[in-house]
Amino acid sequence: MDYKEQLVRDVDALCESVGEFIRYWGFKKIHGKIWCHLFLSTQPLDATELIERTEVSKACMSQSLAELLDYQVIEVLDDSKKKKQYIPNRNILTVITGVLRKREQNILCSIHSQFRAVENFNEEQLEMVGVDKKRLEKLGGMIKFAEKLLCSVLRFESISFKAFKKIFE
Repeated sequence: MDYKEQLVRDVDALCESVGEFIRYWGFKKIHGKIWCHLFLSTQPLDATELIERTEVSKACMSQSLAELLDYQVIEVLDDSKKKKQYIPNRNILTVITGVLRKREQNILCSIHSQFRAVENFNEEQLEMVGVDKKRLEKLGGMIKFAEKLLCSVLRFESISFKAFKKIFE
């Protein structure tokens, strides 16, 4: 095997590892593989080239590219061309905050909504189903702290962990 074949295998293995890492964070493995190939490439890549590199179906690639575009992880270089070419979004802060806004903020909003539904019951009603009112209140504090922390991260403000410490005292 010559060095070029070995290098292609090593790059594929690297993209596979990035895919595994991305999957750990709740995305699809293919998202990480596509991003890594785009990030490492010396030139923009189209869907056909990405299919060849990742060995996935056209349908899987189409869906994955749409999802990555939706999260602003990748960008279309020039939409006027017949074949769209993709590049990674090199502004990592935009990528991170975009994902946090789109995914984590929605999850926290849902948690808070469900918490408010439980919080509306009185202590006696909660005890009937084995829920401790004081622990429920602490959980509410944790949820509020998580929301505040996320908002601070999204605005890149300084973060105080004093409120979080009080929850566990």
